[in-house]
Amino acid sequence: MKAALFLTALLLVGCSDTYRYPCQDPANANKEKCNRPACEADGMCYDSLNGLPPKQAEAPTVEEVPAAPTAEVDNTEENTGE
Repeated sequence: MKAALFLTALLLVGCSDTYRYPCQDPANANKEKCNRPACEADGMCYDSLNGLPPKQAEAPTVEEVPAAPTAEVDNTEENTGE
């Protein structure tokens, strides 16, 4: 009986944390490949693999470019075609 208990304890000492997918590991939680939008194509997002509510990807900021000035056309005079 002592031998079985000793062998079980010895086997448990050799155990380590393993994850089925790399993005399940909390050490990889902030890596780009484990966060949206990069991970959505293959479904390997950290939040979805770990049962967390999905984080929304930050939308890229777009600078507004001022519109180019347009020429004003004076259409008040009649065009007679001459």
